[in-house]
Amino acid sequence: MSRRVVILIGAGVGVLVLLWLGGWLLVGGDIPRNTIVRSHDLSGDLNVGGMSRAQVSKLVKRDVTQMAKSRVVVDVDGRVFKRKYSELGIFLDAEATVNQIKSRSSNPIKIIQALTGGLTYDPVYTFSESTLTRAISDIAAQTDLAPMEGDVVFSGTRPVTVDAAAGHALDIQAAVNSVRAGWNQGRIFKFKSLSIAPQVTTEEAQGSLLLAQKAVSDSILLTVDGHEIKLKVSDISYALDFANIGSGKLEPRFSSELLTQVLGLKWAKWVTPPLNAKFSAVGGVPKLQPSAPGHAVSDEELTTVLLPAISAAGTGRVASVQTSLVEPKVTTEMAGGLGITEVISTFTTKFPPAAYRIQNIHRAADLIDGTILKPGEVFSLNKVVGERTAANGFAEGIIISQGRFEKDFGGGVSQVATTTWNAAWFAGLDLVAHMAHSFYISRYPAGRESTVAWPKVDMRFRNNFDTPIMVDTSYTNSTLTVSIYGKKKYEVETITGPYRNIKEFEILDDDSPTCIHQDGVQGFDITVTRVVKLNGLEVQREPFNTHYIPEDRVTCTNPEAVFGNPTPPKPKIKATPKPTPSATPSATPTATSTSAATPTTSATPTPAQ
Repeated sequence: MSRRVVILIGAGVGVLVLLWLGGWLLVGGDIPRNTIVRSHDLSGDLNVGGMSRAQVSKLVKRDVTQMAKSRVVVDVDGRVFKRKYSELGIFLDAEATVNQIKSRSSNPIKIIQALTGGLTYDPVYTFSESTLTRAISDIAAQTDLAPMEGDVVFSGTRPVTVDAAAGHALDIQAAVNSVRAGWNQGRIFKFKSLSIAPQVTTEEAQGSLLLAQKAVSDSILLTVDGHEIKLKVSDISYALDFANIGSGKLEPRFSSELLTQVLGLKWAKWVTPPLNAKFSAVGGVPKLQPSAPGHAVSDEELTTVLLPAISAAGTGRVASVQTSLVEPKVTTEMAGGLGITEVISTFTTKFPPAAYRIQNIHRAADLIDGTILKPGEVFSLNKVVGERTAANGFAEGIIISQGRFEKDFGGGVSQVATTTWNAAWFAGLDLVAHMAHSFYISRYPAGRESTVAWPKVDMRFRNNFDTPIMVDTSYTNSTLTVSIYGKKKYEVETITGPYRNIKEFEILDDDSPTCIHQDGVQGFDITVTRVVKLNGLEVQREPFNTHYIPEDRVTCTNPEAVFGNPTPPKPKIKATPKPTPSATPSATPTATSTSAATPTTSATPTPAQ
């Protein structure tokens, strides 16, 4: 090779080295020139070329702040919900976004790429599947509508049919998958709810109307153990229900509990529930009240004898039934050997009277009454009470499902769950499982209440004492009391925090015949802490965090909505008090609560139904 060729090659290499060095210097510092980080906020993509990693990190964190302020629109059947990215469980990871950016390279190809166009990086996000699912579920709770089953109900003594109507529900998992897959392709997600057909058709309800009309065509003479009781038309309509038995058919059912309510002593004189042995405080000392057998007529027996009578006319409208002797679950002998020395705790709640609610609360309370738990045993409300069906003695009423009021069996059982949960709370028992209602119901203590649903949503607690305990229930038509008997072990204090993250409810009109009126309640978060002490020393501190969604205010605009707006109460005329001689005012004594502690709250939300 000639010297000239060597010189030319050396010169060429030198030029390339100079070009490479110049390019390398032009690319910039740690972050190459023209490096782009895509942005999903309103500020556009981020050009971070030539910056230090600290500068890029600061810029990306600013982008996180911008993103946190932006909203995503979730449209369900035309109803719009605006949610933050964080509320959907989508979070920008600033550190991972910066770490993925490659440093300045010595590779000539990378240098040319950086000078001519640069590299573009997508921001790194983390997802919380549970947060996204919960957010979509909260939206579904406000849009879902259960189907209205065909039914026959009594307006006074006049039977009327309730036409069936389809409901609708959002496919939560499909919506979650859609948001997860396309969250960075737009800010608006539109979904259509799936239609849900009712089980009981309008035709089935109309087919049962004739029997309902015959039922209230005249009175019935019912003989109970040889004693005659005249069932008036109003008594029949009160105690008769047409139950959805799950196969699309309506089945007429009579309720012994409802006859107790409407007939009072005329019925209760002959049909009496068994009395469990109880302990009552007499002068501060528990005294054993002896047990007594009862005389019962099951709903099945009552229905069997009355069905022929309601289809008959004139003198054929007669029926006869015999009571069965029912022994108590807890006899005097059993209770005497439990080693119970005192009332550990007792808790009372109030409820607005309604026929279905009274029946269901009384039925569930009767099933719970006298339950004995040995040390280590767990109380399960679903296990003790069983499925809420007509066959199990429960009536159809209003329940809360997916955050909306619906008709179903067992409405009112959550009152029993809440009262029992609080009795266990103040006894210091081991709280195993519970779930709060979707939205706040004002007759319950905020953050300290429990809903139940068959079969998965349960309320459970464990006897963590060294001795047996017994659960005792008592009730009126507007109150329920649950007491725990045993040997007291713990002292309990309750700390109720303030309402946080208060959200206003929406105001809606519903023109569907399936509409059920809702008053509207604010949503909020609250923390209630139970402090358990043994001999004055704290042994456990349990915070319970509860999230309540807003309950929409729903006004029923369809006059055919059978379960629609409540009748406005008549105005009360207050009597003018007579003047009395002036006197020194005296202090009004404060009633002592029967619970172990009195909760306090820092705000009062709009009452729920």
